[in-house]
Amino acid sequence: MQNPVKERIAKLREEISQISEANRLYIGGGKRMPGSLGDHERRLQRLQEIKEELASFTNWKKL
Repeated sequence: MQNPVKERIAKLREEISQISEANRLYIGGGKRMPGSLGDHERRLQRLQEIKEELASFTNWKKL
């Protein structure tokens, strides 16, 4: 069985990839659909949460 931390990181990497693609489409798209700005803001918030979660994996070593 794979390490749970490695599994979580792999899932986060996949989520980052999906968010990056959605952001690329948002930025590259000409006309904005209603609600797309809110979706974009939620993706940015989720990226911040992922960043904090990844940082927590390294912070435990400092304790």
